[in-house]
Amino acid sequence: MSESLLPLLSSGLWLAVLCSLPVLLVAVLSAAITAWLQARLGITDSSLPVAVRLLLGMATLFVLGPYLVAKLVVFATTVWSALPSLR
Repeated sequence: MSESLLPLLSSGLWLAVLCSLPVLLVAVLSAAITAWLQARLGITDSSLPVAVRLLLGMATLFVLGPYLVAKLVVFATTVWSALPSLR
């Protein structure tokens, strides 16, 4: 394995974490709040938390989408420019 390949792989893994973390945090927080509200109000509908997580996850991607795509484009440009030097 090339010495210059390891930093690219490492930055790719960190980018995957960076791109997934906002949506996961919003989903976890919305699930906790929805479960708490359902317990307090006595609602037993199981589709409500799924719908809330889906809508908030989509809203998070809509808001943070341009930032995440810009990060992915920078990473892809870095990988493509480093390809000729990898042996």
